[in-house]
Order: sequence, then C-alpha cells, then structure tokens
Amino acid sequence: MPSLEISMPKISSESKIKLTAALTKAFDESTKFGADIFGLRFFEYDAGQAASGGHLWGGAAQRPYLHMILYCPRINRPTKQNLVKSLTSAFTTVLGKDDWKPVIHICEHPYENIGVEGKLLSDSYEECARSRFYYDLPNE
Repeated sequence: MPSLEISMPKISSESKIKLTAALTKAFDESTKFGADIFGLRFFEYDAGQAASGGHLWGGAAQRPYLHMILYCPRINRPTKQNLVKSLTSAFTTVLGKDDWKPVIHICEHPYENIGVEGKLLSDSYEECARSRFYYDLPNE
C-alpha cells in the first residue's frame, strides 16, 4: 500500500540493503502503518544522467539530484513533519553524506483511490471505508 520511490546516484547493494531497512523503519515508526505493507523502489542514475539547479551532475564532488515520492493514504500534518524528518535523517545517516538531503513529495490519497489485490481498500476493509480521508493514528 504505502510506497516510496527514490531517484538518486547508483550505490552498492550493501548500501541499498541498509538504506531499505532504515527508511522502512523510519516510515513504520513515524506513521504506525506497519513495515510489512511498505514498498520501496530505487531509480538510480550515473553521472551525467541527472541535473539540479541547471547543472548536470558530474559525480561525487557535487551534490546530486535526490528525490523521493511517497504514495500513501492521507496523514495529518504532525505525522508528515515527523516522517519527512525521519526519512531525511535515515537517508543521510546511512549514506554518511550530511549534504545529501532529498526533496520529498508526499502524494496522499483517500482509501477510495487506492487499489490493492484488485479491489479498492474502501471496499475491502470496513475500517478503511469508515476512514475515507485520513489514516487514523493512535491518540489522534
């Protein structure tokens, strides 16, 4: 259901494994959705295949184009603030590059706009049908 797409320079498989674990943990702890339903996809590029600020990225000496798109049910503002902070921290910590801070776009959708296993979530789960717009977090 919730998924994250990341555009970034190519990194090693070992780094992707660590980054996957850290980003999943950050998402799970920030939203309480649960790690088991979180998907992640890397869109990696080489030097000369992305640009930022009108400059083609030429390699490690420059800050690269970094972008995340998070697709998820709608969440409240405090949760988004915590989530963006947590995802950014996980990203910079794992890669060890404090200046590599991704732009994060959050694309939210009501449950009636999310299809899983051939059905809308609002048709599959009664709790989703009752909560059309926001994921109900504990103690909200």
